[in-house]
Amino acid sequence: MRFLVCILVLLFVHNQYSRADKTIHNDSLYTEKYIRDIYISDSERALQLLDEAENKETISLRVINELRSLSYSNMYMNKLAFMYAKKAYLLDSIYEKDPEHMLKMTVYLAEFSSMMSKYNESMHYALEGIRQAQEVDNREAKARLFFCMGENNWRLSFKDKAYGYFNRTIELLRGSKEMREMMLLSGYYGAEMSFLMTDSRIDEALQVAFEREKLIGQLQSLPEIPDGYVDGQYSYLYAQLAYIYCTKKKNDKAEQYYQKYLSKKESHTPDGKMYSVPYLMLFGQYEKVIDNCRGFKELMKSQQDTLNEQYLTVLRHEVKAYLGMHKYKEVAEVHETILAITDSINTRDRNNAALELNTMYGVSEKEEYIAEQAFQLRIRNITLCFLACIVVLTLFVVWRLWHFNHIVEYKNRMLARLINERISNRKDDNRLSEAYEQLAVTSEIEPEVISSEEQEELNETDKVSGEEEENKKIFHELNRIVLQKQLYLSPELSREDLAQIVHLNNARFARMIRECTGTNFNGYINELRITYAIKLMKKYPNYTIRAIADESGFNSTPILYNLFKKKTGMTPYEFKKAQDSLRD
Repeated sequence: MRFLVCILVLLFVHNQYSRADKTIHNDSLYTEKYIRDIYISDSERALQLLDEAENKETISLRVINELRSLSYSNMYMNKLAFMYAKKAYLLDSIYEKDPEHMLKMTVYLAEFSSMMSKYNESMHYALEGIRQAQEVDNREAKARLFFCMGENNWRLSFKDKAYGYFNRTIELLRGSKEMREMMLLSGYYGAEMSFLMTDSRIDEALQVAFEREKLIGQLQSLPEIPDGYVDGQYSYLYAQLAYIYCTKKKNDKAEQYYQKYLSKKESHTPDGKMYSVPYLMLFGQYEKVIDNCRGFKELMKSQQDTLNEQYLTVLRHEVKAYLGMHKYKEVAEVHETILAITDSINTRDRNNAALELNTMYGVSEKEEYIAEQAFQLRIRNITLCFLACIVVLTLFVVWRLWHFNHIVEYKNRMLARLINERISNRKDDNRLSEAYEQLAVTSEIEPEVISSEEQEELNETDKVSGEEEENKKIFHELNRIVLQKQLYLSPELSREDLAQIVHLNNARFARMIRECTGTNFNGYINELRITYAIKLMKKYPNYTIRAIADESGFNSTPILYNLFKKKTGMTPYEFKKAQDSLRD
């Protein structure tokens, strides 16, 4: 009996240890290293693990957002990739603990903006990233940003400037013995070849191809090179060389390189098949071009959320192929698709129905003429009296409008002067703490309404003894950070972002904001934005209202108009006009 009990105990202990081992093994899935290893091969699985890692808090939120960005980018979902890279960038800018990670996010934002054809935004992040890269001496990041700027300039038709950036990138990486930088340089050689071929600079493209072939040979000798990488590099290179020699009328050599391309595994994938499209087009193999494009389009349609320049390039290949096949109906259909994609503004509904004007005449022109004259004689005197009344009424309305506008302008000048005085008093009054120096000037006009959700959070827990004083200290420090770093200028700033800075839950954070500002989170941030907008309008009178809204952190101009009117009693345009009159 005792022996049986001992066996049962041993089995129980062994079972518990097995479960413990299994738990440890499962927890090891929610690590940054594991997810980085799988996000390319299994992006959906990586996203699922990231959601669970966020709930378990096994990875920091900024790294989770970075990995989400990479996963969505691998799935061609560039909008989501940009959004999560922006979230990680915002967290990095708040904490400022890891300059290298913030630089990485800046590079992602520059590249994703370029993919979505937002070239101005891409150049902004690229310039900011280059400054950061110089501070931390990161050559790889600098090279990526230089090349991104080159791509932006090329697509904006500044070709000379673009190739200057490409050459700058290549010189920066040439001769490097680090595998990552060598792989990066190989990719940039390939991209520059494509640009040169598009611009009909075939001899230059051929020279770049030879340099790339040497580099791939060096990469092939490295023991740690990833599986399939060299195959993919050679596949693209051979397809481009086949096209180059074909354009140079060296068909035998072109065919040799095309056969080399077909010998690579990558050439049989949807991505790899697109490499051969230019070569096939020259030889008039249009059906094959259409098949290759169709396979790649299906891949993108099933995964992506952004119809970008890459997708448009595939459609343009289809147009050329259909033209070569004299299938003009299909050409028209693809052209319509291209127009629908490139037109980012919703086309206005066109009304094709024309109003028909029917001219009605009497049976006799003479009788109609006599009746017309008689009618005019009867109403002439009445018309003269009526016109006189209209003139008098118009003069009265004009006078009333002038009088009303005069009163409104006077009121606006007084309000503008009062606002200027209040801002000046906040700067000069030593009794006010720095924490409240930049709070909006007219918060007492109409307090922010508390939502039911916020009211529940405020009532969720009872106040702790001494909490109010502690809340003031916490808010003082939070407000200092918000003002110093101008976090309120970010349209994507959320209550959770600020609560995370001071490590408070939502209920405590909402109560602190209400106690210290007399309003809620939106009211507090919007007051800061309105004050900043007022200062911009005073400092830069030539700025448009839209520019003021963008610089002040508002998502749209109507939001600025509504809040400004609510807080000051006049619109931004009226305030600018009043400021002009005060200057005079």
